[in-house]
Amino acid sequence: MINRKLSILVALIHNNDVQRVTYIRPQLEKMVSALGGAITAEQIEVSFQPEIKPHSICMAFVRDVMYRRLDREWHRYRLLKPLSLARDIVGFLKGSFIKYILERKSTAASWKRNGSIEVMVTEKHIRAWGGFLDCDADYLICFEDDTVFKDNSIQRIMDLLRQLAQENADARIYVDLAGGCNLDELRIDNLEQSQGGLFRHYSKPVTNTACAYLMIRQLVVAFYSNLTRRPWLRLIGIDWMMNSVFVAMANDGMECVCMHAAPTIFKHGTTTGEYVSWQANVTNRIG
Repeated sequence: MINRKLSILVALIHNNDVQRVTYIRPQLEKMVSALGGAITAEQIEVSFQPEIKPHSICMAFVRDVMYRRLDREWHRYRLLKPLSLARDIVGFLKGSFIKYILERKSTAASWKRNGSIEVMVTEKHIRAWGGFLDCDADYLICFEDDTVFKDNSIQRIMDLLRQLAQENADARIYVDLAGGCNLDELRIDNLEQSQGGLFRHYSKPVTNTACAYLMIRQLVVAFYSNLTRRPWLRLIGIDWMMNSVFVAMANDGMECVCMHAAPTIFKHGTTTGEYVSWQANVTNRIG
């Protein structure tokens, strides 16, 4: 049994894709129903988005510059071998010339539109965090609509909540529930502290993807504070934005308990084949 009464907000983030929401809504309702008793759970959905209008070339370039700078910070954060600044600059200029000059006509429509969609998805997560902070829940669990439940997903969530109830209520806690990217691609081995009890523990917080994750209230507050001071982070994709906030928190000396479910509690449908990602044709920026 969970020793203290917990309150949880479950947020579903989607764009009204009929196939996806038809599947996941009953799954979430089943999970919320199963939590009952020692846990109070509420659900919200975040789906509204304005008409998709491609970014201007200026905005696209600004975002590319931001990504390149954040990539260098992310590289240092993971304790990897230092990058050559000169080589990095040359590589960026070369890539920009190819993208904005040589291939502009053939690719402009796709990368300007995809950039706009990225910002919309990021904004939906931020809106879910705001909705959470406006209620009294202890934990927020966010699901994107490509989350796929396993046979034991609900039981493992129950076990996780039982475990978290024993943690310091003032701790900042982040749990990656669905993974997504291959760990070899993320290159976060230097941050791994231990693996046991079906979770990997990291010395500094990192997210794999934002497909499904849990955050305690204190961490959501820290995220909102950082976004208030660094509003430009709203212009990048949600995975990158979350990791960028984690980097900023570490630079400010803010500690965070970070756990990644291993094996994952849920499946990331666009990486396991259940769904096709809108980003399938977008170059993967996680380096």
